[in-house]
Amino acid sequence: MSVTGDALDAAPVARPSRPARGLERYRPNRTTWPLWACTAGMPFAYVLGLHGLVWSLPGLVLGARILSDRNTRFPKTTIPLVFFLGWILLSATVLTSGTGYLLFTYRWTLFAGALATLVWLVNLPEETVSSDQIVDWLAALWIILVGFGFLGIAFPNFAHLSPFQMALGGLGKKGFVDEISNLRLAETQGFLGFALPRPAAPFGGTNGWGAAMGILTPFFLRSWVVEATGRRRRWGIAIGLAAAYPILISVNRGLWVSLAVGLVYFACRKALRGKLTPVLVLFGVLLTVGVLLVATPAGTLVQERLNSSGTDRSNASRSDLYHLAFQGAKESPLIGNGTPQRAIDSPDLPPVGTHGLIWYLMYVHGFVGLGLFLGWLGVEVLHTGRVRRSKTWWTHLSLVIALVEVPFYGLLPQVVLFGVAAGLAHREDSA
Repeated sequence: MSVTGDALDAAPVARPSRPARGLERYRPNRTTWPLWACTAGMPFAYVLGLHGLVWSLPGLVLGARILSDRNTRFPKTTIPLVFFLGWILLSATVLTSGTGYLLFTYRWTLFAGALATLVWLVNLPEETVSSDQIVDWLAALWIILVGFGFLGIAFPNFAHLSPFQMALGGLGKKGFVDEISNLRLAETQGFLGFALPRPAAPFGGTNGWGAAMGILTPFFLRSWVVEATGRRRRWGIAIGLAAAYPILISVNRGLWVSLAVGLVYFACRKALRGKLTPVLVLFGVLLTVGVLLVATPAGTLVQERLNSSGTDRSNASRSDLYHLAFQGAKESPLIGNGTPQRAIDSPDLPPVGTHGLIWYLMYVHGFVGLGLFLGWLGVEVLHTGRVRRSKTWWTHLSLVIALVEVPFYGLLPQVVLFGVAAGLAHREDSA
């Protein structure tokens, strides 16, 4: 693909005005409902207890659609991901229990959802559903996560069986089913020496919440600030400022790092083009964060998070898990171990293969699976980085943030959002 310069700096061109954003833009139809269910429709899924299962819908429903259409076009960049989905099926051959097969199938559908959403968006006519509408849904999910963040802070002890769990009876209270369908608002932890409620809903833990917040932030900025005007932009700025509070209160270092890297990357890329406005934005954000750290309890929490012995223990545990994941992958380098497992010699640690998508892929699917997936993600980051249209910039920034998160976030089910971002980039870049 030829490079015509950074679209952020391109001369403005005439383009059709963006359709008004009424409530109808946030409603699904028979074509879009699988993606809507895990974005703008997330509150409905959460109330029913389906907030974990809906992430499988893109892989299952959209995957079936694209495979049934002989005219479906697969972008060349998806070749590593296609091989990845086939290769990791070999990992299932080492499983020995029905539960293991169930978990493997669920996780496989999430990776399949990344491919299915990408290909579906590339082949879906703009007249059927616009890219702007999909971006609005992603931005809506970001706002929903902010709302859940405040609810988690206000009602940290809320936990209840969901209607889905009650319908399943005893099965609904067990292990994996409970993890993805229970109605919890926060994950309360004591690594700072006192009980700290950290936003979690609609995911199983605060790391899932933080990972999604990072990936979705560029879409919120595009939908509610950059391409918005008037009242909508004012609301967008207000929501963005309010979101800083749960982001800081979550003491989620991974989210802080990913957003900081994304912001600095944005400012540096623009500065190289002689555009200083983003640099001023960077300083403005730093000033806002500084005020919040001084004027709210967030400052104390952040300082304790950075200085506490609990942080040292957390880092040590992660280091042990990373070492065990690498050693386990060396024992089965081609197809991996099929599922995360607890170390026999370190039963107090979380299962090996968690706490980072890199380590999950390495331990569960071997070095081949790891290479194929990272190869695909790297290609998409490079492809979207050769920006020809300003719209594509925000999908590129989302993938950059996702790449930053890969070492320390599990990103299941957030991996589906990787495919949405890449699909939007392909779609808009070829428009």
